[in-house]
Amino acid sequence: MTRFGYDIKTEGLPEPEPGPSKTRVKDEMHDLQDFGQALLELPQERFARIEMDETLRDAFNELGRLTNLSARKRQAGYIGKLLQHVDVTPFRAELESFRNGQAQAAKGFPDLARWRDRLLESDTVLTEWCTHYPTTDTRALRTLIRNARQEETAAAAEAAHSGVAASKGRHYRALFQALRSTADAAALNPG
Repeated sequence: MTRFGYDIKTEGLPEPEPGPSKTRVKDEMHDLQDFGQALLELPQERFARIEMDETLRDAFNELGRLTNLSARKRQAGYIGKLLQHVDVTPFRAELESFRNGQAQAAKGFPDLARWRDRLLESDTVLTEWCTHYPTTDTRALRTLIRNARQEETAAAAEAAHSGVAASKGRHYRALFQALRSTADAAALNPG
């Protein structure tokens, strides 16, 4: 074989193994950058549980602090480069565990909404709720129920007067959040 006027002999030489293509390397880098940004979904206490070197932890903290889009992209690129040299298995496991927990919590929303509606309808349901969730702050829950009922009555009266459909108020939402917090705490600490 002649190249640039020189004879290059390739007989007897092993064929060089092709490395990954530039496209593949670039795609892997983008995946790591996206994965790094997805890790910011984790609550701080879950993120802190993942073992990593301080350089990587500082890079993640910086990414969370940045608001400028181009600065975030540069920082994500830096994190992607750092993640190339680290085993990302624990990161992926923690993120998957968190996302599965969110999916489970979302499945429980209709149940909690039914509980909320039942609690607003009858005082006897509170006893049933406390049987299921004994760690409930009963006094605070009674206050939320009372406030939500008053809010609901006032909204219904205003809707009847104005002819506009009543919307749910902040006490109604606060009651749901209290039920959700209690249910989440019970799920984290069964027993």
